[in-house]
Amino acid sequence: MKKGCNFSLHEAWRAFILHSPIVPWSNVVWFPRQIPKHSFCLWLTFRDGHKTLNKLHRWGVVQSVCCAFGCGQKESIDHLFFACPFTTTIWNHFLAKCGFRRCSGGWSVESAWCIQRLQGNSFKSWITKLTLTAVMYQCWMERNNHFFQNSFRNCDSLIESVALDIEGKCRGLIRVADNPTNSELFFNWNLPTSLLSVGASMPAGYSWSLQ
Repeated sequence: MKKGCNFSLHEAWRAFILHSPIVPWSNVVWFPRQIPKHSFCLWLTFRDGHKTLNKLHRWGVVQSVCCAFGCGQKESIDHLFFACPFTTTIWNHFLAKCGFRRCSGGWSVESAWCIQRLQGNSFKSWITKLTLTAVMYQCWMERNNHFFQNSFRNCDSLIESVALDIEGKCRGLIRVADNPTNSELFFNWNLPTSLLSVGASMPAGYSWSLQ
């Protein structure tokens, strides 16, 4: 703030906070109507913040690095999301529901794919990001339950939990542009077609509207 100028709380705040470049994955993590705890889990993943067994072993905290899902592989972020057969099955199931004909790889592959393909504001982009965050959160929580509560669920149970998360958010939709892509997504997710609207007035930059 220059000498002699009027005091501004806004300018004072800006002087104290750090300004960093926007990371390329910010729009994948933070988007309209996201589920905060799910997005936080994905944020930790992009930041390599999860305390996976390979890290804990390196720090001398644990002896075993075997994946909690019984595949016999070494647990790491790249393995959990989504090179592990257990988590791969779940993510591939939802990739198909979101209209993508591809098989997942480890996190190094998936993160690059997400950054490239999920930057837009379309309904398909939104529901895929919502699904990605839900899958990662549910898989991470299931991994923790294996270790700390000796609790085990199968793939079908986790798929059901993720689907409930997504369907719950979709109940807040007001209208979605009626086009072939969105019609396919509505069919895949068994959403009410009454929400599809031809020629509806949508917010600038969006092909769908939310409450």
